[in-house]
Amino acid sequence: MKVVAIIMTYNERENIGPMLEAWLKIARENPKYSFEVLVADGNSPDGTGEVVKKYGEEHDNIHLLSSQRLGMGKELINAYRYAMDKLGAEVVIPIDVDFQFDPFLAPKLLAKIGEGYDVIIASRKVPGGGSDFNWFRKLTNFVSDTLLAYYWAGIKEVKDHAGLFKAIRVRGVLDKIDLGNIDVVGFSVNMKTIYELSKVTDKFYEVPAFFGKRRAGQETTVGLKSMKWFIKYVFEAISQTTRIRLERSQRFFKFAVVGFIGYLINASTLYLFANVFKLAEWLSWGLSTEMAIISNFTLNNLWTFRVEKIKGVSNLFKKFLQFNGTSAGALLIQTVVGTLGTFFFGAQYRQLLLPFIIVFLVLPYNYFMYTNVIWRKAKK
Repeated sequence: MKVVAIIMTYNERENIGPMLEAWLKIARENPKYSFEVLVADGNSPDGTGEVVKKYGEEHDNIHLLSSQRLGMGKELINAYRYAMDKLGAEVVIPIDVDFQFDPFLAPKLLAKIGEGYDVIIASRKVPGGGSDFNWFRKLTNFVSDTLLAYYWAGIKEVKDHAGLFKAIRVRGVLDKIDLGNIDVVGFSVNMKTIYELSKVTDKFYEVPAFFGKRRAGQETTVGLKSMKWFIKYVFEAISQTTRIRLERSQRFFKFAVVGFIGYLINASTLYLFANVFKLAEWLSWGLSTEMAIISNFTLNNLWTFRVEKIKGVSNLFKKFLQFNGTSAGALLIQTVVGTLGTFFFGAQYRQLLLPFIIVFLVLPYNYFMYTNVIWRKAKK
């Protein structure tokens, strides 16, 4: 398995040598993996790139990707592209150079890749993990990671969104997302990457990790210029999480529109089956519900979940059968509650019972099943 470790640097001359030595040792101790090391440097004026070049002359698995300073987000995305396109990465492991995360945790992340997970986070937020944050870092991490990413944006696949250190499977996962959608400059690139990855996989895992003090060098948020970057990153985090919330709300709006169309089909066919064809009450409810199910499947696939759209006749047929299977719950809810409601209140209340059942019982059930079973499964 080709593993590319991506080390992010800017003015890290004191740390880059020991970090490269660490990865060379990891490679020697784990020969079942083929390791490449890619240093993404923001054209550091302190000579970080020169140190990397010297290592590259002695080790053909060490590479330098140097560019003008674009901000962590853009530099990381460029490094992902380079690792996939130029180095043939099967797994990428981005990490900071300062040893705040222990690089020797990498084999544990890779072991989870071997177990079938797609995205493994070195997490400070699960039992066994932690950090050496001061009060200010604790506050900013709580606001950006817990309030904004987890609750506001609703990215609940993982608890730790902010750390760079993670392992990501490339084939069928990282290569399936549009890296152009990760249009961020600052630290929110990690949160946005997890969100984009959640569109193509649900196989996330968090390995406990401790985030300690820098081995050497200066904190990136020291000084007036750095603080300007930091403030810009905070506003970017607010903007990005709000965009994610609106995107998810837009999906729910589409889902609701499709549901309303399904309701109209349901109501009209229920009237037709019960009043015109005089079918049995349970059969009228069952058939009209199935008509709505067919409509919902078709419109949701073409519109609401078009990013994860199911393609191919064979896949469509299989997914439609599965859709009917998951919709059996909605069918059962609507048929049983509708039949009982008609029995207790009378046939004249049939058309009043239908929207009540749909809004309060069927709609929540369907949205959960569609997002977590049908189109989630279709993304594999």
